[in-house]
Amino acid sequence: MKEILHVAEDLSFESGGLRTVVANLDNYLQQTNNFLSTVLTNKKEAGDHYLEFPSNKFKFWNYSSNLTAYLNNQPKPNIIHVHGVFMHTQYRPSKFAVKNNIPYITTPHGMLQPWYLLNKRLKKKLYLELLLKNILMKSSILHAITPFEKESLYQLTKHKNIVEIPNFIHHLGIPKNLIYQPEDEYLLNLGRIHSGKGLDILLEAFTKIDNKKIKLKIVGAENDYSSILKAMIAKLNIAHRIEFVGSVYGLDKYKLFANARAFIAPSYSEVIGMVNLEAAVCKTPVITTYNTGISPEWNNNGGIMINPNITELVKAINTITACNDAERNQRGSMLSDFVIKNYSWEEKGHLWNDLYNSL
Repeated sequence: MKEILHVAEDLSFESGGLRTVVANLDNYLQQTNNFLSTVLTNKKEAGDHYLEFPSNKFKFWNYSSNLTAYLNNQPKPNIIHVHGVFMHTQYRPSKFAVKNNIPYITTPHGMLQPWYLLNKRLKKKLYLELLLKNILMKSSILHAITPFEKESLYQLTKHKNIVEIPNFIHHLGIPKNLIYQPEDEYLLNLGRIHSGKGLDILLEAFTKIDNKKIKLKIVGAENDYSSILKAMIAKLNIAHRIEFVGSVYGLDKYKLFANARAFIAPSYSEVIGMVNLEAAVCKTPVITTYNTGISPEWNNNGGIMINPNITELVKAINTITACNDAERNQRGSMLSDFVIKNYSWEEKGHLWNDLYNSL
């Protein structure tokens, strides 16, 4: 049985999709008879079975001497899987793997995408040149989530072994008895409230769509960017049509998905956002962007893919809101079938078995 050690700096609810992706992978491996999976992180939630090593020095880098001590004092794993790239949480296990001749996989989770690198550009460029490129090049495998990320990683590193496996969803864990019976008609955006998620163009588009009665629910923990959006909403005079719901989990989240006219994720850059897949499995039509890395076949299976701009977003929303309930439900059912076939652990999880067994 191979022991796989996963490391990620933040697996709290605030980490959004990263928490879901790592949890799903860990759960999948726990259910097999071939792998023993252990997860290390700087931050977890109460009830998580992960091992937590809070930063105790140089907190801007999430440095943890306890993490280093753990690595040095435990039996060596067969494989180390590094999630993310810019923190001590990834640096130390990578160096440990090289020193001890342990194969390791690096999954950047979109953190080396061109758009992401523009934020705090100088710091990231220096870190990339001084520390990160060496770590990336010595990785046994670089894991890309989308074709675009695979190409970006190759251009950045010229690494000879980049493997693409998309994010998957456990569709069997989502209720199957969800029915579209909304008390009021609304569009939904759910996830981390962040400037990269395209919420600015979504609000602009909301002033231009044909249906002036439909509401928009924004679901997620509020933060500094929420204040920027609220100021924008006031300026656009659409506060009566926008609701900030806060964080929602479990069955309540799935009901929000299922009763939305459509789920909208107009992200500027994303690596197959899990919320797109969750909404689709709830049989809700999803409008998202080509920048998310989802297959363009999304367009032929009930969903709508656009470039992240106001004109295309307005057109897409008008298309969905003009559908009657039967048409809306047909789109949702088609999209659910497409996601289950192409992006579910139940159908595609064996790709991770194959990859780990290749090391």
